[in-house]
Amino acid sequence: MNKRYLFPIMLAIFALVALIAFFPPPAGPASAPDPTPTPTITETPAPTPPPVTAPPPTNPLPSPEAGVLESPYVFVYNSGTETMYYTSGGEDTRIAPASITKLLTALVALEVLKEDEVITVGSEVSLIDPNSSVAYIARGQKLRVDMLIEGLLLQSGNDTAYTLAAAAGRKLANNPNLSAKGALRRFVEHMNFRALEMGLTNTHFENPDGIDGEDHYTCLADLATVSVLAMENATIRRYVGKAKDSVTYESGQAITWSNTNELLHASSKYYCAEAVGLKTGTTTKAGNCLVSAFPKDGGYLFIGVLGGASYYGRYKDTLHLYNLYKDYKAYP
Repeated sequence: MNKRYLFPIMLAIFALVALIAFFPPPAGPASAPDPTPTPTITETPAPTPPPVTAPPPTNPLPSPEAGVLESPYVFVYNSGTETMYYTSGGEDTRIAPASITKLLTALVALEVLKEDEVITVGSEVSLIDPNSSVAYIARGQKLRVDMLIEGLLLQSGNDTAYTLAAAAGRKLANNPNLSAKGALRRFVEHMNFRALEMGLTNTHFENPDGIDGEDHYTCLADLATVSVLAMENATIRRYVGKAKDSVTYESGQAITWSNTNELLHASSKYYCAEAVGLKTGTTTKAGNCLVSAFPKDGGYLFIGVLGGASYYGRYKDTLHLYNLYKDYKAYP
C-alpha cells in the first residue's frame, strides 16, 4: 500500500477506538429477577356440625296400672321440664271443668281490676245458681279485689266469682251503671277472648263460676296451660296453697274461709305436705275434679283428675299419680 494512504487510515482507526472508549453505547434495560410465585392458599370450609338434639330419655316414663284410677280424664304435666308425663281420656276431648273455671276468672279479673280496689257487692249475687258453693258475702258489703280472689279460690265462692265478674265487666264496658246481667255478659265475652290469646284454643265458657252449660267446656291440654299461668301469678299463688284464712272486710265484717282442697289440710287423711294448690270442682256434668300442684324441677308437677264418680276418689288418684311421678327423672 502506498505509505501516503497508510497514515490517514491508522489515524481514523485510532480516533474511532477513542470515541468508543469515551462514549459507550447505552445499556439495555436491566432484566428484573424472576419473582417468586406466591403460593395459592385454598381454605377448606369447616364441616357443618350436625344439629344438637337431646338424647332420648334413658329412664322410661312410668304409667299407672290399668284400673287403678277412678277419674276418666287425667293429665300429669311437669312445667319445669315442659313435659306432659301422662294423659288419659284425650288431651283435646271437650270436658266440663266445674269450678276449675275460676282459675281463668281470677286471671282475667286481676288483669282488669287492681288488687286494692274496693268493690261493693251488688245484685249480681242473687243471680248465682241456688246450689252454688258460696263464700257468704252479702249485698252492700265492701271487699278489696284481693279478698274476693281469696274467697273465690279458697272457699270456691260463686258469689265472689259473680262480684268480681260484674265489677270487671262494668270497667271493660266503661259503664259503672251497667246492669248485673250486662256486666256479667261483658266479662264472660272478654274471658273467652283472653282464653284464645292465652292459647286455650279448645275452651269456651258461659259463666265465671263453672256451673254446667251447653257451651261451657275445656280440655286437658288447656287445663294444663291455665294451671301453669295461674301459678305464675303471685296473687293466685299466694291463696291457692292456704288451708284456711281469716279475713276482715273493708266494711268491717269478719269471716274465716276454708280451702275446699283436702290435700292442704293437715287433719285430712289425704293431706300432702308438698301440695301447693290448686283448685277443686264438682258439678253433675263434670263429676269430681281436682287440679293440684307440687314443686318439681324448678317448676311444678301439675296433676289434673276430672270426671270422677266419688268425692274422695280425686284425692286418691292425685296422690297415686304424685307418688308415681314425683321422683321421675328422664336421665339418671
